[in-house]
Order: sequence, then structure tokens, then C-alpha cells
Amino acid sequence: MHTPGKTTFLNDVHKSHKCTYIRQYHNLRPYIAVSAIPNFDPTKLPYWDIYIKENKSKTIIVGGTIAGQFMAGLSGGQRKLLLFELIVQRTASQDNLLIVLDEPFAGVTDDFVPFIVGRLNEMRKNHNILLVTNDHVETLKKMADNTVTVSAIDRSTVKINGKMGVDRGMALLAMSIGDEYQHSTNNKDL
Repeated sequence: MHTPGKTTFLNDVHKSHKCTYIRQYHNLRPYIAVSAIPNFDPTKLPYWDIYIKENKSKTIIVGGTIAGQFMAGLSGGQRKLLLFELIVQRTASQDNLLIVLDEPFAGVTDDFVPFIVGRLNEMRKNHNILLVTNDHVETLKKMADNTVTVSAIDRSTVKINGKMGVDRGMALLAMSIGDEYQHSTNNKDL
């Protein structure tokens, strides 16, 4: 997806379906040591070797701002990758989830794009992935099964795979079901 109006669409997807929704500016508790996050293996992070070499792997905290107070720790891009990897690890043993990612590349250096794309491809094997981005659009279009364009002007319809005027409600339903979705007629079609 690549247009204004996407946040409203994603919020509606989240309200309509049981899903994992990672917002563009999702926050973690900044004072927690990364190594203390339950059910998480930080060694899977592409930058974790740096903290092992610096003997900081047990003490580095998530970092960020809480109650107006900045706490030094991971960079913003590293926090984004941490959250992304946390979702990958926590959903690995499940199937057919709807996982919604808003701007997974925001704040992440180009060095880590191949890591994210690789993890997305792994997740696609077991889950329906809905992601929104203004960054690296062509990279994602190559791996996308479908593309949805949401207009900030007309929110009653969307464009799916180039087809204009698709009912927004139908698109929201199709998001959760994925390839299994089949539209059948009902009284609304009369």
C-alpha cells in the first residue's frame, strides 16, 4: 500500500479482525534490558554481535523516551528491528495469523532491508502479511501477492491489484482470510 489514508484503513483492519498490528511508532518499555525480554532470543538480531563483542549483551536496554525522559539504549532503527524480530519469534509456532506491519522499514538503515525482506518471506509461508510502506516500495511489490491502494479522498473504495472501485468493507474482510476469500452474493448485492 502506498497512499495517504492508510492509517485509517489499518486501524479498521485492526478493529475488524483479530490480528497482530505493529504501528509505525510502536513503543517498547525503554528501561528493559533486551536480554531480559521473555520468550525472545536477541542473538537473532542482525546487530547483536556488536553488543556481544562490547560485553553489553546483558546490560543494553531498549532505550527511548518515557515520561519525557530519554534513556540511552538501542537506536530507533535497532528498536524497530527488535520489535519486528520479536513478532517473528512469537508467531513462528502459529499458522494463518493476520500480521499487520505499518512502515516496517521506517528508521531502519538500508543495510538491514535484506534482513527484513528475508524475515517477511519466512513469515509469508505461514501467515497473511499486510504491510504498508512508503519506503522500498518496489522491493515489496516484487514479493507481494496483492497490492492495495487506499485513497485519502474516497475511503469507501480501494484499488486492489490495479482494479479500481473495490468495496472497502469487502477488502477489509479479504485481508483476514487471504487466498481463501470468496465473495458470494447476498442481499447487499441486490
